[in-house]
Amino acid sequence: MTEAFTERTAGIWLPLVFYVLGGIYMLSVWGIYDRAAYHLTVLGVLSILVAVTLYMLSRWGFILGLLTFPLFFVEFLLALNTSVNFVGWDPTPTIALLNASFVVYLVFLVFSLILLIDKRNTLKSDRVLDVLRGPVRPTEKSEKPKA
Repeated sequence: MTEAFTERTAGIWLPLVFYVLGGIYMLSVWGIYDRAAYHLTVLGVLSILVAVTLYMLSRWGFILGLLTFPLFFVEFLLALNTSVNFVGWDPTPTIALLNASFVVYLVFLVFSLILLIDKRNTLKSDRVLDVLRGPVRPTEKSEKPKA
């Protein structure tokens, strides 16, 4: 059991924690601010899925991280741009906090991408595919009849 934890360095743990917190953040923003923004639900679930695959040290964590980076980046950049253009940067403390959280999310997203690219060789297994395939059982045909 200790062997599994020594494989995960800070370069894996930081993006893993970021993607979990980012997924929770997107789901909470969806629940609090705008229930009609179902894309936040999809992106939040995708973020948590990336975190799960990173926890399993699967190569899919790296691939999903690369594929979802443009989606997350564009989503939060456009949300920040729209918020600043509509209401300004600091009209109320609530809006200022929301805008600042967008900036913090974008900074950590880029940092997590850099860490994922750096640690891509650590993520070599296909543990996700192994879990989906299920346990391997011997078939009846493999047994030889007794003579």
